[in-house]
Amino acid sequence: MQRLAMLRHIWIGALVLALPWFALAQPSGPVAVPLQVTPQEQLPLTLEQAVSEALNHNLELLAKHYDLNIAEARQLTAAMHPNPTLSLGADHLDFVGTGFNEINTAGPSEYSGRFDFTFEGGGKRARRMEVAELARQVAEFQLREAARQLILEVDNAYIEVLLARGNLSVAQQNRSAFARITRISRERVRAGDLARVELMRTQLAELQYDNTVILSEARLRTAKQKLLLLMGRNKNVQEDIELEGSLPRPPVNLAIPELEQIALTQRPDYLALIRDQKRSEASIRLEEANGKPNYIGGFEYRRQQGFAGKGNMLGFFFSMPIPIFDTNEGEVRRARHEYDQVIARARALEAEIKQELASASQQLQAAERTVRQIESHMLTQARQVLDTMEYSYRGGHATLVELLDAQRSYNDIMVSYNEALAEYARSRFLLYSITGQGGSLEK
Repeated sequence: MQRLAMLRHIWIGALVLALPWFALAQPSGPVAVPLQVTPQEQLPLTLEQAVSEALNHNLELLAKHYDLNIAEARQLTAAMHPNPTLSLGADHLDFVGTGFNEINTAGPSEYSGRFDFTFEGGGKRARRMEVAELARQVAEFQLREAARQLILEVDNAYIEVLLARGNLSVAQQNRSAFARITRISRERVRAGDLARVELMRTQLAELQYDNTVILSEARLRTAKQKLLLLMGRNKNVQEDIELEGSLPRPPVNLAIPELEQIALTQRPDYLALIRDQKRSEASIRLEEANGKPNYIGGFEYRRQQGFAGKGNMLGFFFSMPIPIFDTNEGEVRRARHEYDQVIARARALEAEIKQELASASQQLQAAERTVRQIESHMLTQARQVLDTMEYSYRGGHATLVELLDAQRSYNDIMVSYNEALAEYARSRFLLYSITGQGGSLEK
């Protein structure tokens, strides 16, 4: 052993002496140091950024944009005039070569060219353009309605991610607490102050909290994937994102009558029905105009070329159908029924908006009362009880069952608190979404 130790000291001394020689033997110049590239730190995603990205990249909303493009294309079609008709003719031709003469008195050959123009009666083109313009406005409001619903979905998905993150934080804190309790139980077992079976029960409870953490992480990933899908990140829904802030709880100070007034002036679907009423009125006028006849006027140039001479002629024509049997009365009646239907839908939607506002307001008030009750009484008491039980368990004055019961009560209260905050946020987002506003309701 002494010989091995001496050899080890000799090798170390030789290496120390050789280091300067190795340094001198290296070529002079700058030393290349490998660069350490660190990934760019991902900035937390705000709710406004999530909504903006969803409005720009959500596939369903992008598909809805084509409805507006289709309506604009129909405007071009509605503004078109009827095409004129060109007719060319050749008549009385000497096809077999018998010839035209004074004996057979055949012919003469005639060549003609004719133009016919259709003049729409009843102002059909103006009525079509009016209906197409109002239909475009309806499509525009329907697109805004789809955006309103998408914003509400993104808001709720954002809240679900924050809720899942909050519940995961609670689960991780519980796991850390029970890891600490397990260490205390192990020390008490070594000291002979606790039975080994109690240590096994503590370890089993720790494993249960480990499973809770795993489930909470899975719920968080699912919530993030739903948010990414709504935002239009369809190529990589497995990417991880971090959200900014926590569950919000700002006050809402508007009364129900004020919210109803805002909703009836800003809700896109209600405004779409109002525009649809005007479109139905214009459709009635269009169908009444379609019952009026169109006029066809034209002129014709005709040339005759026979054995006795040649001649050039010009003719004028006018025609119109006589509206005796078909006056388009069926389509007029259909358009009037559609108008009555749209009015009924608008009244139903107005009643639905008022009911939704009342329901969302009640949900918001209930969630706010729950949050205040938990914050004012339950959170502090549950925390104090848990700390007291953990301190008593360390000193051997409380059982594991009592500690588990205190921990379970504290967990239930924390989860209920997170759920109440999430419900308050969802109700608040729903409330201003019902009103059709693009921002929050704070005044």
